[in-house]
Amino acid sequence: MKMRPLFATLVLSLLLMSCSNDSDDSDQGITQDQLDAVTGLYNLTEHIISPPQDLNGDNTRSSDLMMELDCLSANIIFRQDQTYSKFYVELNTTFITNDQYAIFCRDNLTESGTWDLVNGRIILSEEPQRTYSLDGSILTCTEGQDLPGFRTQVFLKQ
Repeated sequence: MKMRPLFATLVLSLLLMSCSNDSDDSDQGITQDQLDAVTGLYNLTEHIISPPQDLNGDNTRSSDLMMELDCLSANIIFRQDQTYSKFYVELNTTFITNDQYAIFCRDNLTESGTWDLVNGRIILSEEPQRTYSLDGSILTCTEGQDLPGFRTQVFLKQ
């Protein structure tokens, strides 16, 4: 008869051990402090390319397209509900010869979608999916490609 309480204790112990604690930090979501740090309006301040180009005809090649194209602009708005809107000027990039490209501003485009914060990086639902890092008020997207791609885009929070 002493087996029954021992068996019940063993079963209860096994049940308690098999229950998981779902308080893992990765499932906690984004904190209000993180939301406050991310949300807001960011304006493009640098669009770094390689190799450098002289698109404005001043005989000086620059890696920053913001210095070469007056028409280039972009901004991103991150909202508290984890949606975003991105407004930007589309670029038309055509290889000419050697390291020279023709780059022109095209249409003004708008994208919207959702964003998430994963391991300290902001991921937009855009295609292709890009990851942004935030350091204070500086938002950076690093693609790391040569033209017709870009190295980095830097946005400043307003």
